[in-house]
Amino acid sequence: MKYRMHPVMIPFLLAIIAGGNVSFYAIVLGSLLFHEAGHLLAAKWTGAPVRQCVIMPYGGEIVIPRFSRLPEKDRLLIIAGGPAATLLLLIVALSIQMPGRDLLISTQLALLGMNLMPLLPLDGGRAALVFFPEQKIAFILISIAVSAAAAIFLALYLPQSAPYLFLALFLLLQNILHWRYRKYERILERVYSGTFPKPAVDRQSRL
Repeated sequence: MKYRMHPVMIPFLLAIIAGGNVSFYAIVLGSLLFHEAGHLLAAKWTGAPVRQCVIMPYGGEIVIPRFSRLPEKDRLLIIAGGPAATLLLLIVALSIQMPGRDLLISTQLALLGMNLMPLLPLDGGRAALVFFPEQKIAFILISIAVSAAAAIFLALYLPQSAPYLFLALFLLLQNILHWRYRKYERILERVYSGTFPKPAVDRQSRL
């Protein structure tokens, strides 16, 4: 399994550092890694073959071949692994006095609240797709609309909102890409499920 950081994380982290709060940068990055560790542990528990782990501004993504073909309970467990890890870290922060405790708590609350939203590609949106797979196009369109509205709103509060605006724009881009490649994703799903129509046999080739 390969680990890597998405290239978009570099300007995202630079925007945080530019704000002059390096401790915030360290807590955000550590929280993202801990969140993604929850997904990885859940995937290992279910026996799902993880190909790659990519750290994103909103948490991360683990690449599991044919994820949609896994049992429903396994998919839900893997999706819930990240928020569960964030919740665990939040409970620890609330229970123990430590330097930067308030910042750690607020970061976990923000990360948990954001990932539970039913928007793609967040954990809440992925969980919603497990229950309503036929509504994927609707989820993509809603996610595009919400992230675009959030970006417009956050642009009014620059420069303080720069990291959050960057995140909203990144989510918007991710969903636009999902929309553009939706037809290819459908074809792959049909190929994996065995429902893709077989090509007609040339009668002359059988002679």
